Amino acid sequence: MAGARAAGDRPPPFGLPLLRADDRFVEALAAVVAEQVVDRLQEEDAEDEGYLNAEAAGRYMCVPRRRIHELTSAGLLVPDGYDGRTPLYRRRTLDEYVTRAGQRT
Repeated sequence: MAGARAAGDRPPPFGLPLLRADDRFVEALAAVVAEQVVDRLQEEDAEDEGYLNAEAAGRYMCVPRRRIHELTSAGLLVPDGYDGRTPLYRRRTLDEYVTRAGQRT
């Protein structure tokens, strides 16, 4: 392509500051960004550890609430706890059930 320049040969865009960074700066910046990504992923994992009632568990598994009750009554899905008489499930338990059910077919 005639007239094409390498990125280092182009003038900086008008109105934007020019940033020059050595390898140490880039490595330090990458380390900070990586640490923040790990922190956010851990926060998301912590949020996933909450309990779901039968309705929310059904939405999570894309099945009707009634199906969650049927699985629980049949002993195929064991609640992780109760709030009074309301069975509560963790996402991990629901994921494990789906994996086991998929292996049976």
